[in-house]
Amino acid sequence: MLSVLVTLTVLLTAADHWTTFLCLRAPIDSWQVTEANPIAGWLFDAVGLLPGILLDSAITAIAIAFLLTTALIPARLKTAFFFFVSTWTGWAVTNNLSALRALGLSPWGLA
Repeated sequence: MLSVLVTLTVLLTAADHWTTFLCLRAPIDSWQVTEANPIAGWLFDAVGLLPGILLDSAITAIAIAFLLTTALIPARLKTAFFFFVSTWTGWAVTNNLSALRALGLSPWGLA
């Protein structure tokens, strides 16, 4: 179960980062699109959108590797954590896809 949740977390995180990039990469006439996560919003403002997403991805990968290799956290807690993260990130992806649809943008990065 843990490996399924970790895989789901990785895939959903990649989808979240991709759809976030598509939503925020350029201004869209008559729309004000912002990052809902205040920490990510601060990071994007501080270092730029693409570097911020890459840094967020690296931190996420390091956190996942740590959680998978540490014996300090019980397996049940790890499973609960990855369940929560994949649920929360799945909601973010759904929200981003809805925003892309409303903005008339392709989720594949095409015009």
